[in-house]
Amino acid sequence: MPQLAMSTRQLNQSVRFDNLDLNLLRVFEALMEERSATRAGSRLGLTQSAISHALNRLRYVLKDELFVRGPDGMQPTERAAEIAPRLRQGLLQLQLALAPSEFIPERTDRRFTIACTEYAGAVIIPALIARLRQEAPHASLSILPSNQGVAEILRCGRADLAIGSFRRFPDWFESEKLLQEDRVWVLGADNPAASSKLTLERLAELPHLVIAATGEDERAIEGYVVDHGLERLVTRSDAGVLQGALAARGLRREIAVMTPHFLAALAAVSQSDIAALLPRRLAASFVGRYRLALFDPPYESPPFEVMSLWHRENGDQPAIAWLRKLLREVAAEL
Repeated sequence: MPQLAMSTRQLNQSVRFDNLDLNLLRVFEALMEERSATRAGSRLGLTQSAISHALNRLRYVLKDELFVRGPDGMQPTERAAEIAPRLRQGLLQLQLALAPSEFIPERTDRRFTIACTEYAGAVIIPALIARLRQEAPHASLSILPSNQGVAEILRCGRADLAIGSFRRFPDWFESEKLLQEDRVWVLGADNPAASSKLTLERLAELPHLVIAATGEDERAIEGYVVDHGLERLVTRSDAGVLQGALAARGLRREIAVMTPHFLAALAAVSQSDIAALLPRRLAASFVGRYRLALFDPPYESPPFEVMSLWHRENGDQPAIAWLRKLLREVAAEL
């Protein structure tokens, strides 16, 4: 395991790699991700006592506290945060070295990890899970939110793929388009405005619900945030286009609600006089459940692309190539 050994020695020349148990490194990785001894133990099939014992051994070998208890769980020390990215990359390379050259879906017990937006989680992931259960029933799937640093979790191997809308990205990433999506205005079916054509004037009279992830939206430039050179779309609406269309007619709108959650928006719209602009496939999926009425925007509203993204070095692995193919097929049917 030369690469993993090199990374560890670079951190502290006094640490002897032959004193390290590989299982201790798996415990370290689980604690970094879960920030809880209980959750890390559940993930690895170990008791909390076994996790604590392994952590104490790591502390002795690495001569650092590594994790300290805080209000939000176990927080990594500066040394642990320094070690983590290189350790993850080393464990990933070890996994790749030991992986079989042939991937057989029906026999694999591999855990796939995908980072995605709430939109992808509601529209694409359910269909992907259904196909995964059919074709690889012993495999498992872990979903990570895409607001936790997509570039870093792909680079260090914490995720196999990411699903979202990306503009520019560093040359160590590759991507492919899954689908093109547009937006519709959504009203409750019992809303009086839903009984006639939705004009720009009528739209301006309705209170609006806006989908906004406050922290990310505030950092966005032209709707995108930059994450280690990766430009990721975070703005969930076409606010600039709408404002321009309204201003051209001398109209203004009232924003009554702001929420980062699509599903909460659908439920709220169905029970009130509020209108919300949402992705078409997402809204169409819940028309029956929430009794909704969908309307094309009464102005030119630009579509957006949804794509998958992966680390260039990993995309041709048999398991990842198979997952990419499955994702393409699922998206084509939506």
